[in-house]
Amino acid sequence: MKKKTSYNFASEVEFVNSGDDFFERANKIIRNSLHKIHLQTYIFSDDSTGLETIKLLTGAVERGVEVNLLIDAFGSHELKSETIETIKECGINFRMHSPLFKGIKLHFGRRLHHKILIADGKEALIGGINFDDKYRLKGADTPWLDFAVYVKGNICDDISDMCERLWSKKGYFRRNKKASKAPTKPQGILVKLQQNDWLYRRKGISTSIINALRSAQSSVTLVESYFLPGTRTRVALKNASKRNVKVRVILPGVSDVKVVKNATSYWYAWLLRNNIEIYEWNKTILHGKLIVVDNDWVSIGSYNINHLSHFSSIETNVEVKDKDFRTKVSWELDRIIQSSKKISNVENEKRANPLQMFLWWSSFQFVRFMFRFQYAILSKE
Repeated sequence: MKKKTSYNFASEVEFVNSGDDFFERANKIIRNSLHKIHLQTYIFSDDSTGLETIKLLTGAVERGVEVNLLIDAFGSHELKSETIETIKECGINFRMHSPLFKGIKLHFGRRLHHKILIADGKEALIGGINFDDKYRLKGADTPWLDFAVYVKGNICDDISDMCERLWSKKGYFRRNKKASKAPTKPQGILVKLQQNDWLYRRKGISTSIINALRSAQSSVTLVESYFLPGTRTRVALKNASKRNVKVRVILPGVSDVKVVKNATSYWYAWLLRNNIEIYEWNKTILHGKLIVVDNDWVSIGSYNINHLSHFSSIETNVEVKDKDFRTKVSWELDRIIQSSKKISNVENEKRANPLQMFLWWSSFQFVRFMFRFQYAILSKE
Protein backbone atom coordinates (compact mmCIF):
# COMPACT_ATOMS: atom_id res chain seq x y z
CA MET A 1 0.00 0.00 0.00
CA LYS A 2 1.42 3.38 -1.05
CA LYS A 3 2.05 5.95 1.64
CA LYS A 4 -0.21 8.97 1.36
CA THR A 5 1.38 12.27 0.41
CA SER A 6 1.92 14.58 3.37
CA TYR A 7 1.13 18.24 3.66
CA ASN A 8 3.90 20.65 4.51
CA PHE A 9 3.72 24.27 5.63
CA ALA A 10 4.20 27.66 4.03
CA SER A 11 4.69 30.89 5.92
CA GLU A 12 3.37 32.79 2.88
CA VAL A 13 1.11 31.73 0.01
CA GLU A 14 -0.01 34.23 -2.62
CA PHE A 15 -2.11 33.80 -5.75
CA VAL A 16 -0.33 35.19 -8.83
CA ASN A 17 -1.69 36.20 -12.24
CA SER A 18 0.19 36.25 -15.54
CA GLY A 19 1.51 39.61 -16.69
CA ASP A 20 3.43 42.03 -14.48
CA ASP A 21 2.19 40.31 -11.32
CA PHE A 22 4.19 37.17 -12.16
CA PHE A 23 7.26 38.64 -13.83
CA GLU A 24 7.87 41.37 -11.27
CA ARG A 25 7.84 38.68 -8.57
CA ALA A 26 10.12 36.42 -10.63
CA ASN A 27 12.60 39.25 -11.23
CA LYS A 28 12.60 40.14 -7.53
CA ILE A 29 13.30 36.53 -6.55
CA ILE A 30 16.28 36.43 -8.91
CA ARG A 31 17.62 39.80 -7.73
CA ASN A 32 17.37 38.81 -4.06
CA SER A 33 18.99 35.38 -4.48
CA LEU A 34 22.17 34.71 -2.51
CA HIS A 35 23.22 31.10 -3.07
CA LYS A 36 21.31 29.01 -5.63
CA ILE A 37 18.58 29.40 -8.26
CA HIS A 38 16.67 26.68 -10.07
CA LEU A 39 14.62 27.78 -13.05
CA GLN A 40 12.81 24.90 -14.77
CA THR A 41 10.30 25.64 -17.51
CA TYR A 42 8.68 24.23 -20.61
CA ILE A 43 9.10 27.32 -22.81
CA PHE A 44 12.00 29.73 -22.51
CA SER A 45 12.08 32.19 -25.40
CA ASP A 46 14.73 34.62 -26.58
CA ASP A 47 12.21 37.45 -26.83
CA SER A 48 12.31 40.49 -24.54
CA THR A 49 11.11 38.47 -21.53
CA GLY A 50 13.68 35.74 -22.00
CA LEU A 51 16.54 38.16 -22.65
CA GLU A 52 15.67 40.16 -19.55
CA THR A 53 15.63 36.96 -17.50
CA ILE A 54 19.04 35.95 -18.89
CA LYS A 55 20.40 39.35 -17.90
CA LEU A 56 19.07 38.97 -14.36
CA LEU A 57 20.40 35.42 -14.06
CA THR A 58 23.80 36.60 -15.32
CA GLY A 59 23.77 39.28 -12.61
CA ALA A 60 23.09 36.57 -10.05
CA VAL A 61 26.05 34.52 -11.33
CA GLU A 62 28.29 37.58 -11.00
CA ARG A 63 27.22 37.82 -7.33
CA GLY A 64 28.38 34.24 -6.81
CA VAL A 65 24.96 32.57 -7.08
CA GLU A 66 24.80 29.09 -8.62
CA VAL A 67 22.19 29.27 -11.40
CA ASN A 68 20.71 26.13 -12.96
CA LEU A 69 18.47 26.62 -15.99
CA LEU A 70 16.60 23.51 -17.18
CA ILE A 71 14.23 23.85 -20.15
CA ASP A 72 12.30 21.37 -22.23
CA ALA A 73 13.87 20.57 -25.60
CA PHE A 74 10.53 20.42 -27.43
CA GLY A 75 8.80 23.35 -25.74
CA SER A 76 11.86 25.57 -26.22
CA HIS A 77 12.92 24.27 -29.63
CA GLU A 78 12.78 27.79 -31.09
CA LEU A 79 15.47 29.05 -28.71
CA LYS A 80 18.35 30.12 -30.95
CA SER A 81 21.71 28.37 -30.66
CA GLU A 82 23.35 31.80 -30.32
CA THR A 83 21.22 32.51 -27.26
CA ILE A 84 22.15 29.15 -25.74
CA GLU A 85 25.83 29.95 -26.24
CA THR A 86 25.34 33.32 -24.57
CA ILE A 87 23.64 31.64 -21.60
CA LYS A 88 26.56 29.24 -21.16
CA GLU A 89 29.21 31.94 -21.63
CA CYS A 90 27.57 33.97 -18.86
CA GLY A 91 28.22 31.18 -16.39
CA ILE A 92 24.66 29.91 -16.17
CA ASN A 93 24.49 26.13 -15.84
CA PHE A 94 22.25 25.11 -18.74
CA ARG A 95 20.62 21.86 -19.84
CA MET A 96 17.91 20.84 -22.29
CA HIS A 97 15.57 18.22 -20.87
CA SER A 98 14.95 15.23 -23.14
CA PRO A 99 16.72 16.31 -26.37
CA LEU A 100 14.74 15.56 -29.52
CA PHE A 101 17.63 13.73 -31.17
CA LYS A 102 19.89 11.06 -29.70
CA GLY A 103 22.41 10.22 -32.36
CA ILE A 104 20.41 9.84 -35.56
CA LYS A 105 17.19 8.78 -33.81
CA LEU A 106 14.25 11.03 -33.05
CA HIS A 107 13.58 10.77 -29.32
CA PHE A 108 10.15 11.65 -27.92
CA GLY A 109 10.94 11.38 -24.22
CA ARG A 110 8.82 12.62 -21.36
CA ARG A 111 8.35 16.35 -21.50
CA LEU A 112 9.29 18.77 -18.74
CA HIS A 113 6.01 20.68 -18.59
CA HIS A 114 6.17 22.23 -15.14
CA LYS A 115 7.20 25.86 -14.52
CA ILE A 116 9.19 26.50 -11.34
CA LEU A 117 11.50 29.23 -10.07
CA ILE A 118 13.06 28.77 -6.64
CA ALA A 119 15.86 30.68 -4.92
CA ASP A 120 17.96 29.60 -1.95
CA GLY A 121 15.37 27.00 -0.97
CA LYS A 122 13.35 29.80 0.61
CA GLU A 123 10.89 31.27 -1.90
CA ALA A 124 9.37 29.93 -5.08
CA LEU A 125 6.92 30.47 -7.92
CA ILE A 126 5.05 27.46 -9.30
CA GLY A 127 2.33 27.47 -11.93
CA GLY A 128 1.62 27.35 -15.64
CA ILE A 129 3.39 30.53 -16.76
CA ASN A 130 6.25 30.20 -19.25
CA PHE A 131 9.06 32.70 -19.76
CA ASP A 132 7.70 34.19 -22.94
CA ASP A 133 6.27 37.55 -24.03
CA LYS A 134 2.80 36.04 -24.56
CA TYR A 135 2.41 35.86 -20.79
CA ARG A 136 3.56 39.45 -20.28
CA LEU A 137 1.95 41.58 -23.01
CA LYS A 138 1.48 45.25 -22.15
CA GLY A 139 -0.45 48.26 -23.40
CA ALA A 140 -3.57 47.48 -25.39
CA ASP A 141 -2.67 43.79 -25.50
CA THR A 142 -3.77 41.36 -22.81
CA PRO A 143 -1.39 38.59 -21.71
CA TRP A 144 -2.48 34.99 -21.88
CA LEU A 145 -4.62 34.14 -18.87
CA ASP A 146 -2.58 31.97 -16.55
CA PHE A 147 -1.78 31.52 -12.86
CA ALA A 148 0.96 30.69 -10.40
CA VAL A 149 1.48 30.43 -6.66
CA TYR A 150 4.16 32.25 -4.66
CA VAL A 151 5.28 30.34 -1.55
CA LYS A 152 7.75 30.75 1.28
CA GLY A 153 8.50 28.44 4.18
CA ASN A 154 9.04 24.72 4.78
CA ILE A 155 7.34 23.70 1.53
CA CYS A 156 10.33 25.14 -0.30
CA ASP A 157 12.41 22.23 1.04
CA ASP A 158 10.27 19.87 -1.03
CA ILE A 159 10.41 22.14 -4.09
CA SER A 160 14.18 22.55 -3.85
CA ASP A 161 14.73 18.82 -3.47
CA MET A 162 12.54 18.05 -6.49
CA CYS A 163 14.34 20.60 -8.68
CA GLU A 164 17.75 19.39 -7.52
CA ARG A 165 16.93 15.79 -8.40
CA LEU A 166 15.60 16.68 -11.82
CA TRP A 167 18.62 18.84 -12.52
CA SER A 168 21.11 16.16 -11.44
CA LYS A 169 19.04 13.27 -12.89
CA LYS A 170 18.80 11.53 -9.51
CA GLY A 171 15.21 10.45 -9.93
CA TYR A 172 12.04 11.31 -8.07
CA PHE A 173 12.27 13.74 -5.18
CA ARG A 174 11.94 12.66 -1.56
CA ARG A 175 9.60 14.63 0.58
CA ASN A 176 10.78 16.58 3.58
CA LYS A 177 10.67 14.23 6.57
CA LYS A 178 9.40 17.08 8.72
CA ALA A 179 6.17 17.23 6.72
CA SER A 180 3.17 16.23 8.80
CA LYS A 181 -0.04 14.70 7.54
CA ALA A 182 -1.89 15.57 10.76
CA PRO A 183 -0.09 18.51 12.39
CA THR A 184 -0.76 19.03 16.09
CA LYS A 185 0.47 22.63 16.14
CA PRO A 186 -0.23 25.33 13.54
CA GLN A 187 2.98 26.17 11.68
CA GLY A 188 1.56 28.12 8.77
CA ILE A 189 -0.61 27.40 5.77
CA LEU A 190 -1.05 23.77 4.72
CA VAL A 191 0.50 23.22 1.28
CA LYS A 192 1.19 20.05 -0.66
CA LEU A 193 3.53 19.60 -3.63
CA GLN A 194 2.06 17.12 -6.10
CA GLN A 195 3.62 15.66 -9.24
CA ASN A 196 2.64 13.51 -12.21
CA ASP A 197 5.56 11.76 -13.87
CA TRP A 198 4.96 8.61 -15.92
CA LEU A 199 8.60 7.44 -15.67
CA TYR A 200 8.35 7.06 -11.88
CA ARG A 201 4.67 6.06 -11.93
CA ARG A 202 3.73 9.20 -10.04
CA LYS A 203 0.06 10.16 -10.32
CA GLY A 204 -0.22 12.49 -7.37
CA ILE A 205 -2.01 15.34 -9.14
CA SER A 206 -4.52 13.26 -11.07
CA THR A 207 -5.32 11.07 -8.06
CA SER A 208 -5.72 14.09 -5.79
CA ILE A 209 -8.09 15.82 -8.23
CA ILE A 210 -10.26 12.69 -8.56
CA ASN A 211 -10.40 12.33 -4.76
CA ALA A 212 -11.31 16.01 -4.36
CA LEU A 213 -14.12 15.69 -6.91
CA ARG A 214 -15.43 12.56 -5.22
CA SER A 215 -15.51 14.24 -1.81
CA ALA A 216 -16.89 17.61 -2.97
CA GLN A 217 -19.87 18.76 -0.92
CA SER A 218 -20.89 22.19 -2.23
CA SER A 219 -18.95 23.51 -5.21
CA VAL A 220 -16.33 22.72 -7.85
CA THR A 221 -14.78 25.24 -10.25
CA LEU A 222 -12.27 24.19 -12.89
CA VAL A 223 -10.20 26.41 -15.17
CA GLU A 224 -8.75 24.30 -17.96
CA SER A 225 -6.85 25.25 -21.11
CA TYR A 226 -6.84 21.81 -22.78
CA PHE A 227 -9.77 19.98 -21.21
CA LEU A 228 -10.18 16.38 -22.39
CA PRO A 229 -11.40 14.48 -19.31
CA GLY A 230 -10.92 10.75 -19.09
CA THR A 231 -13.52 8.30 -17.83
CA ARG A 232 -12.68 8.60 -14.12
CA THR A 233 -12.84 12.39 -14.25
CA ARG A 234 -16.14 12.38 -16.12
CA VAL A 235 -17.67 9.94 -13.65
CA ALA A 236 -16.45 12.02 -10.70
CA LEU A 237 -17.86 15.23 -12.22
CA LYS A 238 -21.18 13.56 -13.06
CA ASN A 239 -21.54 12.11 -9.57
CA ALA A 240 -20.68 15.44 -7.96
CA SER A 241 -23.41 17.11 -9.98
CA LYS A 242 -25.87 14.39 -8.96
CA ARG A 243 -25.07 15.21 -5.30
CA ASN A 244 -26.21 18.79 -6.04
CA VAL A 245 -22.65 20.09 -6.03
CA LYS A 246 -22.45 23.24 -8.16
CA VAL A 247 -19.93 22.42 -10.90
CA ARG A 248 -18.52 25.12 -13.17
CA VAL A 249 -15.93 24.76 -15.93
CA ILE A 250 -14.11 27.77 -17.41
CA LEU A 251 -12.71 26.93 -20.85
CA PRO A 252 -11.01 28.84 -23.68
CA GLY A 253 -13.25 30.52 -26.23
CA VAL A 254 -10.16 30.86 -28.41
CA SER A 255 -7.17 28.56 -28.24
CA ASP A 256 -3.59 28.35 -29.45
CA VAL A 257 -4.26 24.71 -30.37
CA LYS A 258 -7.48 24.75 -32.42
CA VAL A 259 -7.79 21.00 -32.81
CA VAL A 260 -7.83 20.62 -29.01
CA LYS A 261 -10.42 23.40 -28.73
CA ASN A 262 -12.62 21.50 -31.19
CA ALA A 263 -12.04 18.24 -29.32
CA THR A 264 -13.07 19.93 -26.07
CA SER A 265 -16.25 21.24 -27.70
CA TYR A 266 -17.19 17.62 -28.37
CA TRP A 267 -17.82 17.28 -24.60
CA TYR A 268 -20.04 20.36 -24.23
CA ALA A 269 -23.30 18.47 -24.76
CA TRP A 270 -22.27 15.90 -22.15
CA LEU A 271 -21.32 18.60 -19.64
CA LEU A 272 -24.58 20.48 -20.10
CA ARG A 273 -26.60 17.28 -19.95
CA ASN A 274 -25.10 16.68 -16.50
CA ASN A 275 -25.94 20.20 -15.27
CA ILE A 276 -22.34 21.38 -15.42
CA GLU A 277 -22.03 25.09 -16.20
CA ILE A 278 -19.69 26.09 -19.05
CA TYR A 279 -18.06 29.51 -19.38
CA GLU A 280 -15.82 30.53 -22.29
CA TRP A 281 -13.04 33.10 -21.84
CA ASN A 282 -12.70 35.04 -25.10
CA LYS A 283 -10.53 38.05 -24.22
CA THR A 284 -7.26 36.26 -24.86
CA ILE A 285 -5.77 32.75 -24.82
CA LEU A 286 -6.68 30.87 -21.65
CA HIS A 287 -3.66 28.83 -20.56
CA GLY A 288 -4.36 28.42 -16.83
CA LYS A 289 -4.91 25.18 -14.91
CA LEU A 290 -6.76 25.53 -11.63
CA ILE A 291 -9.37 23.71 -9.58
CA VAL A 292 -11.23 24.87 -6.47
CA VAL A 293 -13.30 22.45 -4.39
CA ASP A 294 -15.62 23.51 -1.56
CA ASN A 295 -14.39 26.25 0.74
CA ASP A 296 -10.76 25.41 1.45
CA TRP A 297 -9.05 23.35 -1.30
CA VAL A 298 -7.22 24.76 -4.32
CA SER A 299 -4.83 23.12 -6.81
CA ILE A 300 -2.81 25.27 -9.23
CA GLY A 301 0.02 24.32 -11.56
CA SER A 302 0.92 22.94 -14.97
CA TYR A 303 -1.36 19.87 -15.04
CA ASN A 304 -4.04 19.73 -17.74
CA ILE A 305 -6.94 17.32 -17.38
CA ASN A 306 -6.03 15.17 -20.37
CA HIS A 307 -4.01 12.05 -21.18
CA LEU A 308 -0.90 13.97 -22.20
CA SER A 309 -0.45 15.49 -18.74
CA HIS A 310 -1.50 12.26 -17.07
CA PHE A 311 0.85 9.91 -18.91
CA SER A 312 3.53 11.80 -20.84
CA SER A 313 4.78 14.87 -19.00
CA ILE A 314 6.43 15.96 -15.79
CA GLU A 315 3.74 18.09 -14.16
CA THR A 316 3.78 19.89 -10.83
CA ASN A 317 0.87 21.41 -8.93
CA VAL A 318 0.62 23.09 -5.56
CA GLU A 319 -2.35 22.23 -3.38
CA VAL A 320 -3.36 24.79 -0.78
CA LYS A 321 -5.76 23.91 2.02
CA ASP A 322 -6.73 27.28 3.41
CA LYS A 323 -10.03 29.21 3.49
CA ASP A 324 -8.47 32.66 3.11
CA PHE A 325 -6.45 31.62 0.07
CA ARG A 326 -9.51 29.95 -1.43
CA THR A 327 -11.47 33.17 -0.96
CA LYS A 328 -8.85 35.19 -2.84
CA VAL A 329 -8.83 32.68 -5.69
CA SER A 330 -12.64 32.70 -5.80
CA TRP A 331 -12.68 36.49 -6.20
CA GLU A 332 -10.46 36.10 -9.25
CA LEU A 333 -12.60 33.30 -10.66
CA ASP A 334 -15.75 35.39 -10.21
CA ARG A 335 -14.06 38.20 -12.16
CA ILE A 336 -13.16 35.78 -14.93
CA ILE A 337 -16.69 34.36 -15.06
CA GLN A 338 -18.22 37.84 -15.22
CA SER A 339 -16.06 38.54 -18.28
CA SER A 340 -16.78 35.18 -19.89
CA LYS A 341 -19.63 33.90 -22.02
CA LYS A 342 -21.94 31.32 -20.47
CA ILE A 343 -22.74 28.51 -22.86
CA SER A 344 -26.32 27.33 -22.53
CA ASN A 345 -28.01 24.34 -24.14
CA VAL A 346 -29.62 26.71 -26.62
CA GLU A 347 -26.27 28.31 -27.49
CA ASN A 348 -24.57 24.95 -27.90
CA GLU A 349 -27.38 23.61 -30.09
CA LYS A 350 -27.06 26.65 -32.35
CA ARG A 351 -23.39 25.84 -32.87
CA ALA A 352 -23.88 22.11 -33.26
CA ASN A 353 -24.90 21.81 -36.89
CA PRO A 354 -24.06 18.43 -38.50
CA LEU A 355 -20.82 19.68 -40.07
CA GLN A 356 -19.65 21.27 -36.82
CA MET A 357 -20.50 18.15 -34.83
CA PHE A 358 -18.49 16.03 -37.25
CA LEU A 359 -15.54 18.43 -36.87
CA TRP A 360 -15.73 18.20 -33.08
CA TRP A 361 -16.01 14.42 -33.14
CA SER A 362 -13.17 13.95 -35.66
CA SER A 363 -10.95 16.36 -33.70
CA PHE A 364 -11.60 14.40 -30.52
CA GLN A 365 -10.79 11.10 -32.23
CA PHE A 366 -7.60 12.56 -33.73
CA VAL A 367 -6.38 14.01 -30.42
CA ARG A 368 -7.19 10.78 -28.57
CA PHE A 369 -5.28 8.79 -31.19
CA MET A 370 -2.26 11.10 -30.93
CA PHE A 371 -2.22 10.86 -27.13
CA ARG A 372 -2.36 7.07 -27.27
CA PHE A 373 0.26 6.93 -30.01
CA GLN A 374 2.65 9.11 -28.02
CA TYR A 375 2.12 7.07 -24.89
CA ALA A 376 2.83 3.86 -26.82
CA ILE A 377 6.08 5.34 -28.17
CA LEU A 378 7.14 6.65 -24.76
CA SER A 379 6.51 3.29 -23.15
CA LYS A 380 9.09 1.72 -25.47
CA GLU A 381 11.80 4.34 -24.94
